[in-house]
Amino acid sequence: MKKYLCAFVLILSFTCFSYAQFGYDFSYKDMKIKPGIGLEYFTRTISWDDQTHSSTLRSYFLTLNTKIEFQWGFSITPVLGYSLSNFDGLVFRKLPISLELDVGDIKGLIFGGEVKQNFITIEEIQFGARGEFLYSYGLKEDWTIPGLIVEGTVEGRPSWKRILVGPILKYRGFDYFSPYVFVGYDQLWGTFSMKETIQDLEGSEDKKIKGKGFVSASVGAVYELTDKFHIQAESRLTPYEQGADFGILLKLNYTF
Repeated sequence: MKKYLCAFVLILSFTCFSYAQFGYDFSYKDMKIKPGIGLEYFTRTISWDDQTHSSTLRSYFLTLNTKIEFQWGFSITPVLGYSLSNFDGLVFRKLPISLELDVGDIKGLIFGGEVKQNFITIEEIQFGARGEFLYSYGLKEDWTIPGLIVEGTVEGRPSWKRILVGPILKYRGFDYFSPYVFVGYDQLWGTFSMKETIQDLEGSEDKKIKGKGFVSASVGAVYELTDKFHIQAESRLTPYEQGADFGILLKLNYTF
């Protein structure tokens, strides 16, 4: 997992270097705090069994976030939320009897954050970098196996992680509207742990999953409703060899 976080931490390292180099005298007045809520939905084609099989992960989640923004162009945004993830189509073959998941949405908790650094503005174009890490911790759920003469149950708990790092270009030529484009390294991976019990028979399996595609492109905009309220909307496309996956994001933030 450490190797996936290196690029995410790199943005913060650049920021610390710039801060030390220019000797900025910081005080709390140089900081803006923007609490908000966010909604996100995405689909991601995932591979499993050594990438020989694939299915689709669908996830949507509600998050609470607090963006802490500094005058030298750096911001950090911790994120906490609630997720629903659908792994239907995933097949487990190492249990007492094989089964294909068909249980709908599974509840979970979202943890993570985002860092962003604006480097330079040329004319009306602002160049920067953005990094995001999210971890979805699925809550344990139990289901009854249908179609058996005897009683059978399964217990499952999924988890997935996503890291997104890359450059961002924003147009600042409008008064209250700032469109942007973002292209980044986009990686998703995780595990679905399943335990099956049929009378005296028991078995368990940890299914490793990995998202297809590793680069995504996003277009979005930030709109200032008032001096205090800002709305951010974004759509994302993650191509892979056989197709492309899609995601949308909506955030509302209030500035103190």
